[in-house]
Amino acid sequence: RVGESAHASVYLAWSEALDGEVAIKISKPDEDADSEAFAREYAAIAGLDHPGIVRIHDYGLIGGREYIAMDFFPCGDLKRRLLHPLSIPETLAYAQRVCIALEAVHAAGMLHRDLKPPNIMLREDASIVLIDFGLAKRFNATTQLTAAGVLRGSPYYMSPEQALGMPLDARSDLYSLGVILFEMLSGRQPFQGTSAIEVMQQHVDAPRPALPSHARQFEPI
Repeated sequence: RVGESAHASVYLAWSEALDGEVAIKISKPDEDADSEAFAREYAAIAGLDHPGIVRIHDYGLIGGREYIAMDFFPCGDLKRRLLHPLSIPETLAYAQRVCIALEAVHAAGMLHRDLKPPNIMLREDASIVLIDFGLAKRFNATTQLTAAGVLRGSPYYMSPEQALGMPLDARSDLYSLGVILFEMLSGRQPFQGTSAIEVMQQHVDAPRPALPSHARQFEPI
């Protein structure tokens, strides 16, 4: 087992068909879990063919539990990489690569809605791959997306409009990327709190903290 969340476990496995390693995410038996989350994730990713978006190799249901088999990334995620300081060039390279991947997601009419360092995987060449599209939703120019269940997603990276349950568009994902950029430049998240509600309220109405002195040139971004 290489990962776990409240509703799923992730295992490292060997695919005979691919003759290589894959990660298999398996839902946990949970009466309160979203029974369509894996199906949405599969539907969201299946139509996206881009090196910055995880590839899904198999999806199904067995014994009443959903599973998704996808690429495995031995280099880990951006959250783990942030345990060590990033240089300015490294920070900008990661941010640009996430922008390129998001551009493909948005061009396909999708929103990620849960962009955060654990959902940004790293390859050996330092390229990035977006994973975990379980909250992804489709939108278009005439029908904006409303955030049903505003507490879903990470409060530390949630846009003000998502925290308020307002209609969303691509700018919501860009806000989350802005939070990640702040964290890469400063080594900390811009807002902290003792509860999810407190953190989300700061995203709505608190002034953004200033970047540290070595990164002040990026305040306009």
